Amino acid sequence: MDKQRIDELGIGYVEKYSLYEEYSARIRNLIQDLVDREDIEPCGVEGWAKAPAELVKSLSFNYEGDDLDLAAAVDLVTVRVLLRFPEDVYVVEDIIRKEFNVNMGRSVPSEGLDDPYRFGYPSVFYVLSLSDARSELREWKKYEGLCFTLELRTVLQDAWATISPSVNLSVDSVSEKKLKRKLVRLAALLEEADEGFLSLWGAVKSASVPVPKARESRPEEKETPVQAEKTFSEDELYDYFYEQKNNGFLSKWNATAVKAGFPIYVSTPNYLRESCSYLYKILRAVGIDTFSEVEKFLAEMDEGDKGFLQLKAVQGAFEKESASWRVDAFSAIFLLVMNQRWDILKNKDLVASGIKSGSDRISGIDV
Repeated sequence: MDKQRIDELGIGYVEKYSLYEEYSARIRNLIQDLVDREDIEPCGVEGWAKAPAELVKSLSFNYEGDDLDLAAAVDLVTVRVLLRFPEDVYVVEDIIRKEFNVNMGRSVPSEGLDDPYRFGYPSVFYVLSLSDARSELREWKKYEGLCFTLELRTVLQDAWATISPSVNLSVDSVSEKKLKRKLVRLAALLEEADEGFLSLWGAVKSASVPVPKARESRPEEKETPVQAEKTFSEDELYDYFYEQKNNGFLSKWNATAVKAGFPIYVSTPNYLRESCSYLYKILRAVGIDTFSEVEKFLAEMDEGDKGFLQLKAVQGAFEKESASWRVDAFSAIFLLVMNQRWDILKNKDLVASGIKSGSDRISGIDV
C-alpha cells in the first residue's frame, strides 16, 4: 500500500479515534455484564482501541492493495476476557454467538483448535459486530457496522501468549527446530495443566461436604435452620415503599430533595410507579436486592443528614441544569444510590441496564 493511502487512513482514524475508544469501553462493559449474568467470575476483562501510530505501522507491513478502508480493519477495537478454565471459555462462546454477529471466516472458535498438529497453545478468537437488533437501538446506532475482535483466554493461555513471542527468536535452522520442539512440549504441558485444574476443581466440588461448627447443645435447644433472605421483585419493592407511606416516608424524601435545592415536583401515581421501576433497576445493579439491604442503605443516608448533604452536592454540581429536573421521592433515592455506589456502576453497561434512561428521565429528557 502506498504511503499516501496509509497517511489518509491514519488521518481518518485519528479523526474517529474518540469514537473507537468509546466503542471499546461500551463493548467491554457489555461483555462484562453478559458474563456476570452467567455467574462466571472472569479473572479480567480488558478493552482498548488501537493507537493511531500502531495502526499506521500495521498498515505499512501487513496490508496490500489500495482498496482497504477503516471499516475493513477488524482489529481497531479489541476486548480480551481472561477466564479460569476451558469450560468457562465454551460458555462465553455460546453467549457471544447469541449476542453478536460473528464473522466465522475470520474467527478461530474452540472447535478450530482441535488440530493435533497445531503449533503452540492458541486462544479462541472472534471477529464480531453488533447484532442487527442492538444496532437499531438509539444508544448503539452510531456503532453500527463497526467490527471488534474478542479474545477468550484461560490464564495459562495468556501466559503462553505473553511469554512465547519473547523466545521465538531468529536463529539458525538447526536451533530453530530444537526451539520449536521445546515450545510445542511446553504448550502441551500448559494445555494439560488447564484441563487438569478443571478436573481437580470438579472433583473438589463434588467431594466437598459442609463441616458444621462443633458446639455444645442443651437438650431443650432446637436448631433453627438459617435461610437466605429472599430477593424482592419490582412489585414487592413498590408495595414495600407504599407500606411506609403512612409513616411519612415518601413525603420525607420529597421534602429532603426540595430542601437540597431541587424544584418542587408534583408527580402523578403513574409517574411515581415508573420512578420506582428505575429505582429497582439501579438497586439490583449495585447488589441491593433484599429489604434488609435497602433498610441498611437508607439508615446510612439518615445518619448525620448524609442523604440531604449528598443530594445537595448533586444539585450543586448541576446547578443550572437541575432547575428543570423532576425529582420525586423514588428519584431522590435513585440519585443517592448512583452517587454512593458509582464505583460499582461505572463498570456496568448503564444503557443496557436502563440506568441511563432513569437518569435522563430525572433530568427531563424524554425516554
